Amino acid sequence: MEKYKDKVLGSMMGGAVGDALGYPIGTMTYKQIIDRYGDKGFTRYVLNKKGEAEISDGTQMSLFTANGVLVCFTRYACHGILGAGPADYIRDSYLEWLQTQIGNIDYTHWHCNWIRDVRELHKRRTPGTTCISALQQLAKHETVENNSKGCGGIMRTAPIPLFMANPYMACDTEFIVKTAMKTAEITHKHPLGQLPAALLAYIIAEVMPLAYATREQLRSYINSGLYFLKKHYPDHQAHLDKLKGIIDVAVKLSGEKDKSDAEAIALLGKGWAADETLAIAIYCVLKYSEDFEKAIIAAVNHSGNSASTGAVTGNIMGALWGYDAIPAHFKEHLELRWLIEEISTDLATGIIVSEYIDCYDTPEKRRWMSKYVDLVQKDCVPIKNSYLVHRELNIYAGEYPGDKTEYECKLKLGQVAFKCSYFFDLTTPGELMPYNQYLDEIGRGMGEEIYYGRFPIANCGIPSNTSSVARLLDKIIEIGKNSLYRAIYIHDWGGVGRTGTIVACLYAYLLKGKGLSADVIYKQAIHSLDESFYRYPKSKNHVSPENNMQRDFIRRFIQNECV
Repeated sequence: MEKYKDKVLGSMMGGAVGDALGYPIGTMTYKQIIDRYGDKGFTRYVLNKKGEAEISDGTQMSLFTANGVLVCFTRYACHGILGAGPADYIRDSYLEWLQTQIGNIDYTHWHCNWIRDVRELHKRRTPGTTCISALQQLAKHETVENNSKGCGGIMRTAPIPLFMANPYMACDTEFIVKTAMKTAEITHKHPLGQLPAALLAYIIAEVMPLAYATREQLRSYINSGLYFLKKHYPDHQAHLDKLKGIIDVAVKLSGEKDKSDAEAIALLGKGWAADETLAIAIYCVLKYSEDFEKAIIAAVNHSGNSASTGAVTGNIMGALWGYDAIPAHFKEHLELRWLIEEISTDLATGIIVSEYIDCYDTPEKRRWMSKYVDLVQKDCVPIKNSYLVHRELNIYAGEYPGDKTEYECKLKLGQVAFKCSYFFDLTTPGELMPYNQYLDEIGRGMGEEIYYGRFPIANCGIPSNTSSVARLLDKIIEIGKNSLYRAIYIHDWGGVGRTGTIVACLYAYLLKGKGLSADVIYKQAIHSLDESFYRYPKSKNHVSPENNMQRDFIRRFIQNECV
C-alpha cells in the first residue's frame, strides 16, 4: 500500500509540477524561450509574490476530477447504490469548478466538493474556452455542441486510473478506460479529444502496480492500449489510426539521437490538440524514462501548450517512479502542495468507510465523511446572505432573517427555519421588525420546536463584557454538540459587524485549553472568520468585524476567557 501511495502522490505531484513549470511559458515560442532563458531553456519555476509556482487550470480540474471520483465511490460504499456513474459525479464536480472561475457560487445549493472552498482554486489561470463554454451549456441544461479535440479532456484524466487501478477497488481495465473516455466527452465532443484521455488512463493503470517499467515495457503498454481501444471503440477506427500514427512517430523519434528535443517535438505538433499532447508526453517519457527532471524540461520547452504537455508527462513519470523521484526543488515552492498531497493520499487510500460499519467511529472516518458526504447538506446555507460558521457544530450566521411585511417575513423566516431550529438574535429591541412571534407557528407547521434567544448589541457596537459572551458561547456549543440535524443561526441586521465579532469569539473559544498564546489565538480566530466570511456575498463590499472597537473586544475576550 505504501508503494502504491508513493506512486499516486508521484503522478499527481508530477502532473502539477509539469503544469506549473510550463504555465509561464505557454504563450512563448521556442526561440523566445531560448533567447530569454539560454540554451538549456526554461528549467526552474517562475515564482509569484508569495514565492509560489502557480498551477494552471489543468491541475485545478485534476483536483476536481479526484474530488468527484472520491465522492462517487464514498456514496456507493455508504449507501450501496451508485445511482450514477463516476463520470456523472465528475461532471457535477466540474460545474462547481466553473462556479469558482466565473465568481458565481450558489451557496444555498448542495455541492459535493470540499475543495471548492479553497480560495486559491478560485483564481483564473487561463482556463480553456472549450471547457468553460461546454460547462456553461451544461449549467443551463443545454446540450454541449462542439467538435473540439483540444487537450482539455486529457490534462485532467490522471486521477481516474490512479484511484481505480488500486487493487483494493477491484475496477477492471475496461471500466477505467471507459470512465476516462466519458469524462473527456463531458466537454470535448470530437473523438480525438477523448481517445487520448482513454489511452492515458490505460497506460497509467498498467504501470501503477509495477515497481518500475523499462522502455520496452512502456512501448508494449502503449501498443496494447491502442489495441484495446480499437477493440472497444470500433466506430472510431479512422481516429484511432490517426492517434496511432502520431504516437508511432513519437516512439520512433524518442530513439533517434540526431535531433534535439525541440526539433523532435516540433514534428509532433504544439500540444493544443489532445493527440499531440499525448504524443509529446510519450516522446519525453520514452526518451528520458528514468529521469523525471529531464523528461519534464523537454516536455515544456517548445512552441506550444507547455503546461498541458508538462502535466501529462509528469503524470506518467510520477506513476512510473513515485513521489521521491521528483526533485525537491520542484516540490518546495509548488502552489497548493498541501492540497495536492492530501487529495492524492485520499486517492491512494481507497474508501475507508462502509454501510456495514460505523462511518464515524474513528477520527479518520469522521474526517473522510466530513469531506465526501456530510458537506453535501451541511455546507448549504439557509438563505443567500448567510454563511457556514462551523460544519460539525451546525452553526450558520448571516443577516436578519425577517422582513418588512408579515408575508415576506414568514417566507424568509421559513427558509431559515427549514434548516435552523435555534436563533440567536444580536439586534437590540426596536431596531427591526420582530420576527420571533412567528416562530411557534412555523415550528408547528414543520413539526419542530424552535428556540429564540436575544443577546442585544448596539449597531456597530460591542457586548458589555466578555463573561456574558462566554456564557452565550457555552450555550451555542452545547446545542451544537447535542443537536445532530437541526442547526443554529446567529445574526444581527447585516450579519457583518456584531455577528462577525461573536463568530470570531466562538472560533477563539474553541481554541481554549490548547496551550496557545493570546496573540496566536487571535490570529487563528480572525483567519477562521476570514475563511468563512469570504463565502458571504456581502464580503465583496464589507470587512468583518467592521471596526477597531470590535477587534479590540475580540482581543480582550481572548485574554479574559481563553488563556
